[in-house]
Amino acid sequence: MTEDQQGTGGQQGRAPAGEASPAGSGTPAAGAAPAASPDPAPFPRRRDLRLGRAAPPAPTGPTPTAEEAPGSTAHPVPGVQTVPEAPAAGASARTDSPRRQAAERRRVEAEAERVSGPIPIVTPAMVGAGAAARGETASGAAGVPAVRTGSTAHPPGADSSDAASTGPGSTDPDPGAPAADLPESAYGHGFVTPIAAPEAPPAGKDYGRAGRNLPAAIGVGVLLGGGVFASLLFYPPSFLIIALAGILAAMWELANALSRSGSVVARVPTITAASCMLLATYLGGREALWVTFTVGAGAILLFTLFERRPNPVKDVCLSLFALTYVGLMAAFVVHMLTFEQGNLLVICFLSLVVASDVGGYAFGVLWGKHPIAPRISPKKSWEGYAGSAIIATAVGMCMAGFVFDAPLWTGAVLGFVIPAFATLGDFSESMIKRDLDLKDMGTLLPGHGGVMDRLDSILPTAPIALILFSFLPGYIT
Repeated sequence: MTEDQQGTGGQQGRAPAGEASPAGSGTPAAGAAPAASPDPAPFPRRRDLRLGRAAPPAPTGPTPTAEEAPGSTAHPVPGVQTVPEAPAAGASARTDSPRRQAAERRRVEAEAERVSGPIPIVTPAMVGAGAAARGETASGAAGVPAVRTGSTAHPPGADSSDAASTGPGSTDPDPGAPAADLPESAYGHGFVTPIAAPEAPPAGKDYGRAGRNLPAAIGVGVLLGGGVFASLLFYPPSFLIIALAGILAAMWELANALSRSGSVVARVPTITAASCMLLATYLGGREALWVTFTVGAGAILLFTLFERRPNPVKDVCLSLFALTYVGLMAAFVVHMLTFEQGNLLVICFLSLVVASDVGGYAFGVLWGKHPIAPRISPKKSWEGYAGSAIIATAVGMCMAGFVFDAPLWTGAVLGFVIPAFATLGDFSESMIKRDLDLKDMGTLLPGHGGVMDRLDSILPTAPIALILFSFLPGYIT
């Protein structure tokens, strides 16, 4: 706009009286009505100030000309252009202030992230890698990786004005076309953001068909088995200390694992009740066990009530499950110790479970081809279960003939039933770990995982073994 179009001395867009405006100038002819000026910036009312509210924003948009203004009687002059006046400075300051614009951007970004999730991550390296895999670049030039910024792809160092031009003779690709072989999630928001990509998690060590660190597993197994066997053989009450330590570790691992479901296990009352159940069973028998279990369940309810947790029903159910699965099942093992030949009963029971695990592992690794439940535990096969039954039957018959002086068929019954429930217990924990997206319950025992990974087949089998010892001849007298 030239100086004569702008006007001087507040007479913007208005010619002196009696003079005609030259053709093509921005000054209206004499006698023409001046252009309607916009409404002044509204002042806040007293009531708005008292309530802490600001004045309504000034109207935006093009200013109506003289012929468009309501109630105007003037007619436009041919060849005369009416220049709209700028809005008031106060109105633009209120509507276009940096703080208001920043707040509006934050609101729009928060709404976009709430609807479609966080902005995906795509880096120039990913774009170049995708183009290199196809043997070409995104810009069509050999050896120059393309960087996608916004909706235009151009080589690094190219002028932004050249990159923005997309005419018929332009060498830039279609802005709507993907720059390279990017993941589908990269275009979830309609654009990509070139920021750092997360690193991939390190891959676990491959142990081949063994599936674990076999030397460490054998060493830990021999050490634990030797300690338990020595405590039962030389001083049976010391087994109670080992059982308490194992239950405390197993309960802690199970509580940590179950917390991944969104609920929380009440560790203090649950672990305390489980420990008291073992002591009560050893000192008072079955009646003391059930009394302690009932009191422990009530303590869990009261503890959850006083903590005012957001999901009390789920928390109580998980705590009672942990108390039953670990505490009650372990109490049956301690209850075997209270009989006349209790230490031998516990040795026979643990030997059968260990034989089932070893036989199933050996046969499964060597000949396993038909999985039992591939969705729950794909490595457990029918060949492995056959190995569990064979080895456990041999151990059961040896225990029946040489330790208890019982009929051999009783050992065969033990060797057939115990592996079945031990395998079911193993599947039960595998189901829990798969639902919680866990490989092992813990890392306390190298080659085995956690303590709970070793008790998964022992705990559910304990009440079954106690029933078999009570009904089969030659074991409990």
